[in-house]
Amino acid sequence: MLQLLCAAIGKVWALPGENEFIIWFQSLSGEGTFLYYLMNFISMLGEETVLVGIVGLVYWGLDKRRGEQIGFGMISATVLCPLIKNVVCRTRPFDSVPEIHNFRDVDGYSFPSGHSANAAATYFGSALVYRDKHRKWLIATAVILPILVALSRTYLGAHYPTDVICGLGVGCLTVIVTCLLFERVRCIYWVYGGMLAIGFAGFFYCTTSDFFTAYGLLAGFVAGTLFEKKVTRFANTRVWWRIVLRVAVGGGLFVGLNEVIKLIVGAIYPDYGQNVWFERVFRTLRYAVVTFTAIGAYPLLFAQTDKLWRKWGWIKAPADEKDENEQTEPSETQEADA
Repeated sequence: MLQLLCAAIGKVWALPGENEFIIWFQSLSGEGTFLYYLMNFISMLGEETVLVGIVGLVYWGLDKRRGEQIGFGMISATVLCPLIKNVVCRTRPFDSVPEIHNFRDVDGYSFPSGHSANAAATYFGSALVYRDKHRKWLIATAVILPILVALSRTYLGAHYPTDVICGLGVGCLTVIVTCLLFERVRCIYWVYGGMLAIGFAGFFYCTTSDFFTAYGLLAGFVAGTLFEKKVTRFANTRVWWRIVLRVAVGGGLFVGLNEVIKLIVGAIYPDYGQNVWFERVFRTLRYAVVTFTAIGAYPLLFAQTDKLWRKWGWIKAPADEKDENEQTEPSETQEADA
């Protein structure tokens, strides 16, 4: 009861054995060793760039309807975690215990682990969305990678074991609920609107930057999918080099546009980081614009590049026309994938 009370009021707390486990784990191999670099690499598998690439692979390349579902599950988990974090306000292990080292640059609160939640939402969510395919390697990935990401976050001193366990739970539960909603709610924008409403509460009490990033991702995702359905209506492809090109350009656009917007605003208002509310609103709008561009506007280029590939003889017109026809309606896409 005392531990729960400490969590509620934001004091330093740890369940019996948690600190000892992290200290023992880090004692196996320190900074600069093989284990250190391995755990840092595994931790990257739960970070924004990698997860955006995975969602982009499915959305831009293989099946935009399934990609939309995976993306919404991941972003929902990304929004829910800081909503919880800013209530619990648990400090990081390395901030609480001198014997625990900080092996990765992190800030904000500790409970639950956002990396673990995002990894579970993406990898487990992908297996759930593709469950009709019965791919054993996808099921194995859905189990193994989130657990490895969770372990890496503990080794790096960023999270307690309870942080990563609850993070995995948040991610898995989120994608299970979103998958059920996708299957049973006729107009998915009611679901999107509900998530926007839930997340909006964070503007009244969240103080960590991860919330404002996540809400911007959510807002841009909702606007981008609506724009895609009404205007863009791009066609997926099964040609590997076209998929690689789309993901490479889209990933570069996501990262690059974010940096360009920061540079422009920084040139106009160099000290914006010192204005807390301006920085929060700017972060939200920046991620909303970048995500909308990646989801809704960037795929407008696909039809134009398809014409160029056809002109150069790199793709055949009949196959291309069939691909476009298959993507006209969601039901047709699902039938083609079955």
